[in-house]
Amino acid sequence: MDLFDETLKKRAQSEAFPLPEDYAGRIFSVCAALEEKTVRVSGRFMRRWAIGVAAALAVFIAVPNLSAPAAAAMERIPVLGDIVRVITFRSYTYDSDHAHADVSVPQIEGSGSAAASVNADVQKYTDELIEQFKADCTELGEAYEGLDVSYRVVTDSDTWFTLRVDALETMASGYEFCKIYNIDKATDQVVRLDGIFREGSDWSQRLSDEVLRQMNEQMADTASGKTYFTDEFTGVDAGRNYYFDAGGNLVLAFDEYEIAPGSMGQVEFTIDKSVYQDLLR
Repeated sequence: MDLFDETLKKRAQSEAFPLPEDYAGRIFSVCAALEEKTVRVSGRFMRRWAIGVAAALAVFIAVPNLSAPAAAAMERIPVLGDIVRVITFRSYTYDSDHAHADVSVPQIEGSGSAAASVNADVQKYTDELIEQFKADCTELGEAYEGLDVSYRVVTDSDTWFTLRVDALETMASGYEFCKIYNIDKATDQVVRLDGIFREGSDWSQRLSDEVLRQMNEQMADTASGKTYFTDEFTGVDAGRNYYFDAGGNLVLAFDEYEIAPGSMGQVEFTIDKSVYQDLLR
């Protein structure tokens, strides 16, 4: 090591080096933006993004080695989940004079147990939808039957990965519904709604009251044209579909016809984090 490098290392060890709060997020963003191309290295082929990931990981190794304050800051960063992406694992399409189906089955690429659990459940869920579609086609004969299933990544932050699977069944009319999977990257667990709150807290009542308040507020605005089945609303339970928006607020999703007329489709309620933050684990 030359004199310049030795001096640089000593300064890094003695001087404060605060990491920005979004440091981990930047690493994820860089890795996600890398092109996935194959290159030849020393007689072997490897994906270019793997080289980029190695470079990003080198930052995690080098910075703590150079700076004690940086190492302390790194210890406060939660465990980072696998870098994942979602691909279409398989597609099912069917077209006839009286029926149509277009089903895209997603799969999360990652080594974690949570990803494997979601993949297995999505496979089972979409298989059931396809089998029901086939049975309905046989039963309905020449009556029209349709099935469309799509997916999208709703959230991919430092701490959460959320996959949403949307379905539309069409017979005499359409019926939209969804299934949302939330993975906590820090624990590598699929988390239901009740899993984000402290055990024994009144989270269900708190969220239910807020949803009912928003229903009544929206209906009071006659210009909105919104109507809800408040008498049929039984509250927010542990299995309610949810996700976190970009602002960290909780969003509760309801299927078509569940609490509102079909003309409103699927409805969602954004619950400001100030409503429930004191109840989180």
